[in-house]
Amino acid sequence: MLTAPTSSVEQKRDLHVGGLGAASASGALAAVTEPTVDLVDSWLARARDTAQAADDYVRERPWSALAVVALLGLAAGFLLSRRSS
Repeated sequence: MLTAPTSSVEQKRDLHVGGLGAASASGALAAVTEPTVDLVDSWLARARDTAQAADDYVRERPWSALAVVALLGLAAGFLLSRRSS
């Protein structure tokens, strides 16, 4: 039975290693790609956690979140108007 690779990095690794046919090349390539896959997975997990925390904050304090967004909008508008003048 064939199983689909879990990520595009693993899929590319499998395509390249399959053409080489050398076990040492497979190990060397895996040594490079596995930490990269782990790093990307950790970044995605942190991004999901940050988005969830932001969502929780906005749901608990909608008026505070609205005030922060309004202040950021005013600051951006002020900086952009000074830049164009």
